[in-house]
Amino acid sequence: MEPSVNIMVVDDERHICENVAKILSKNNYRVELAMSAEQALEKMAKQSFELLISDIVMPGTNGLELLKTVKRQWPQTKAIMMTAYAATNTAVKAVRLGALDYVPKPFTPKELRSTVDSVLHGRLTEAAIPQNERDAINIDVDIPFDVREVASAAGDRYAKMLGPSDMPVVEVKPIEASPDYCQVGDMICDIFAKLGATCKAGTKTAECPQKKARQKAASEGVKPFDHEKLIGIDQPFDYDEVVSVTGPEYVHHLDRDGFAFLPYEQLKLRIAASTSERQAEMTHVVADSTDRSILVIDDEVAVNNNIRKILTRKGFLVDQALTKAEALARIAARSYRLVLLDLRIPGVEGLELLRAVRTQRPETRVIIITGYASIETAVETTRLGAVDYLAKPFTPDEVRSAAENALRLAA
Repeated sequence: MEPSVNIMVVDDERHICENVAKILSKNNYRVELAMSAEQALEKMAKQSFELLISDIVMPGTNGLELLKTVKRQWPQTKAIMMTAYAATNTAVKAVRLGALDYVPKPFTPKELRSTVDSVLHGRLTEAAIPQNERDAINIDVDIPFDVREVASAAGDRYAKMLGPSDMPVVEVKPIEASPDYCQVGDMICDIFAKLGATCKAGTKTAECPQKKARQKAASEGVKPFDHEKLIGIDQPFDYDEVVSVTGPEYVHHLDRDGFAFLPYEQLKLRIAASTSERQAEMTHVVADSTDRSILVIDDEVAVNNNIRKILTRKGFLVDQALTKAEALARIAARSYRLVLLDLRIPGVEGLELLRAVRTQRPETRVIIITGYASIETAVETTRLGAVDYLAKPFTPDEVRSAAENALRLAA
């Protein structure tokens, strides 16, 4: 029989709380229930608990905010997060905030007991995240909420209009067709009505004679372009007016559309000067590259090259590895500030490369990139020290943002 252990279970749905309590009470655990984060904190302030099991999506303070508070005030209390809206990003945040595991709903009694047993017997290790990094984690749980909560604030009618994205779905009825509506001109037309809902000219040419006539009338008032007097078509202005502002040299290089151009020899001199400035700028970037050094490990050449191009444009110094041997050699040769690591490399067993980085270069930050994203790997890699987890395909902005965030943590 298991020794008596105090467990706090938090969920705004009472029947879930009661079911969890029923499952755990069979193992001689003492279970206290709370319907909100606020209620849980009140009870935890009066009694010590070995384990917190909390839902994430709750009215008011959500589960991640509760977890953050608990780990700050009672760091010895272990935690398991459960949610019906499982996602890799919230899984990573939960583990980095101090949760030992992340359990998607629905789960079986056996799964819950197994997870609780692993946590209480120390088979799961809490991610070693400094407090300043935990404080910097942005907690934004943007997922569906209780319709009853919406109804209490906005009324039943609005709540019934809510769609799956929490935005009201409004049925827009089509405008009844007018008998004077002409399909050719896409408008209600008086002439069309007078002709008995027919438009012979329009039907023959598939073009509205009304609109054609208006366009012709509008064009008749436009003066022809005077190439000796006017510059450009969009904004015709006087040569003398330009000279008074820019001087005669600028006007000497104007073409007929009002654009100034440079002679070829002057253009070459300018390009040479800008190239020298760019080389000096890049030399400065490389000289300071120790703070922005990145290793990309991915056996897909296209993905590897694309990430390198995206990050190089932002001033990062990027090395690449396509194989396990290349990755291990580069990790052994130097310390990178950041490693972007694909989870599936031929010849790599499980999280072998992640463990190699964390063992040989504990100061190096790691972002996982994978085309086979799962809650399990997100939780496991975060426990081992990965700071972020990107599911393929991802956008250039997502890669840049993840890299910048990781380097800020490393600063």
